[in-house]
Amino acid sequence: MSIQAFLTRWYLRSQFKPQPGVHVSVDEARQGMARLSHWQVPLPKGVHLKSLAADTAAGLCPAEWLSVDAPQRSVLYFHGGGYFSCGLDTHRPVAAAISRRAQARVLSVDYRLAPEHPCPAAVDDALAWYRELLSDTPAAQIVIAGDSAGGGLVVACLQAALHQGLPMPAGAVLFSPWVDLASTGESIHTQAQSDVMFNPENLVDAAKLYLAGRSATDPMASPLYGSMLGMPPLLIFASKSEILLSDATRLHDKALVAGVSSQLVLQPNMPHVWPIMVMLPEAKASLRQVAAFMRERVPGL
Repeated sequence: MSIQAFLTRWYLRSQFKPQPGVHVSVDEARQGMARLSHWQVPLPKGVHLKSLAADTAAGLCPAEWLSVDAPQRSVLYFHGGGYFSCGLDTHRPVAAAISRRAQARVLSVDYRLAPEHPCPAAVDDALAWYRELLSDTPAAQIVIAGDSAGGGLVVACLQAALHQGLPMPAGAVLFSPWVDLASTGESIHTQAQSDVMFNPENLVDAAKLYLAGRSATDPMASPLYGSMLGMPPLLIFASKSEILLSDATRLHDKALVAGVSSQLVLQPNMPHVWPIMVMLPEAKASLRQVAAFMRERVPGL
């Protein structure tokens, strides 16, 4: 473990992880992430930003492109944040890093958040942008990626796309995906102490905000309970020390049973979604793996 990762773990445990019994405050979480976004790294050299306003007539929420000058592939990215916080600003560094490393144009989606817009609003927004991307880009040139709730949203979007007969992308990358809002994985309890970011009750609170009375095992919200048949090849990352470890391992196992190609990368002593913490040496190594996967799945134009 690098010194940067050690210090990040210390900071997250001491400053980010709530005390046991403290419930989620939507306003405080959003304000805290907004403050953190002011400290993000600048865009890498050669990566350009283009903002896209919402198009209500087309059913499209706001989004933005991060792109190199001659992109060889397209990436659709869904940010994490428990479905109730974070956005384009907080996840711009990882989208830009993927763009540079994978020589890609990355479309980062600002999907609607709970509790104002509970499930299935996020899935509807994700699917609408996937349809829009397919209108000018072959599915074979697209990779979908996301972290935490955004990782779960990737799987839910793909399941919805399959249901509607849409072609599958070339692959999907998931960082610590949250795919079981019923919190039935054993790591929810076995890793509660080692996780430096969350307690089990934090997941329960976030799930209630997003579900708004919907069943926690509804595949639209918890895609672990949906079918994995027909899914594209997966690359899944998770920390051995996080409470969402079982979500990643069970999704990986279910994909293999369904005949889906799936690679699971487990890293010890890392925070939840460490690949998006782009300044960590471990994140840079993981993003090199992501870029290699994307180049393999989409060889280039």
